[in-house]
Amino acid sequence: MQNKYNAMQADIVLGDMEASSVMQKTPVETVKSILSRIGIEFEEGLPKETYITAWKEEFYNNSEWILKMIPRHFLEFLLSVWEKSEIEISLEEWDYLEYLKIFGLVTYKKGNPITDEPNVIYIIPEMRDRFYFLLKSKKSRALMEQYEEWEKIICGLMYYYGMTEVPVLHESFMRVTKRMLPYGEFVTFLKCRCPLWSFGVLLRDVQKKKNYYQCVNVENPEILLMYIQQHNDLSYKNIEKEDLFYISEAAGIDNRWRGVSELGSFMIDEMHMNYYRATVMVKTLLLMIQNGCEWGDLKEKMAVLHFESAEIEEKIHDIVKTLYEYTPLYELKGYSRKEYEKMFRQKQLKKKREMFTIINGRKRE
Repeated sequence: MQNKYNAMQADIVLGDMEASSVMQKTPVETVKSILSRIGIEFEEGLPKETYITAWKEEFYNNSEWILKMIPRHFLEFLLSVWEKSEIEISLEEWDYLEYLKIFGLVTYKKGNPITDEPNVIYIIPEMRDRFYFLLKSKKSRALMEQYEEWEKIICGLMYYYGMTEVPVLHESFMRVTKRMLPYGEFVTFLKCRCPLWSFGVLLRDVQKKKNYYQCVNVENPEILLMYIQQHNDLSYKNIEKEDLFYISEAAGIDNRWRGVSELGSFMIDEMHMNYYRATVMVKTLLLMIQNGCEWGDLKEKMAVLHFESAEIEEKIHDIVKTLYEYTPLYELKGYSRKEYEKMFRQKQLKKKREMFTIINGRKRE
């Protein structure tokens, strides 16, 4: 066991705290939010301990919640903590600990580089005893993988759609997964899956009694909703599972959309931008396009770049023009401008054909 401070390492010790004491550190509004997400009714204005007790009992006694609310990589990390006396820990894993602490599964204390006090992660015995063998079981591990797949599918769909009615999202989800999932179960998963909290938000149209799910990348929900309603005759684009996985894992950047790889490569190879800056610029332009910006807005955004020559500037504009035409738009329900233009032409052609009627005549005798 380490005995001095190491920013990338932590001691793991058996704590003497109860889970409810760890949960007490969670803000009461977060606890009430969790209760409402999993369908537990409660009164307002009660002592915090009452909400904590209700949350702990539900989480502790119904094993489904630990699998639905906490993603696989968080739970894999938790198992590592339960099985080791010290652990290498990344910056990202400190965030995992913050999530796990909400559920009373572990707690921790960061060390002190001045006094050489080490980082310490405290195991909560009752939670390890309750959940360790559950998480190690084959059934639970299969469910972890299944829920991870569901999450990627939902994220992938919303990277394309931006906003959609929850029943429509449910139908798309079932089409992709090729399984019947009751609507209520789907909504529960959507509401309680922790990483989705920061990815999207559930909206309620009080007047029309409709529920929507909106990706946080949407810049103006009101205007987008108006555009979506104007395209009532346009079905949401069908996207295959592999494409949804790809865009989900790439955080919304699909290198197979025309112009994406070309732009990134040109910025790195010809403009000598570092990888991070080039990626941020590509992602920024993609989001602008998906949110329905006009060509002039993109040219204005590109003005912040330094072009060594007029030739390079022209080349960049040509590539971004391709990006502009072939990137899916939220207001077009996942279709690009080019795809929509093609569908519109086909629709108009079909209308023209229907204007003519063929009359069967008879031969003159």
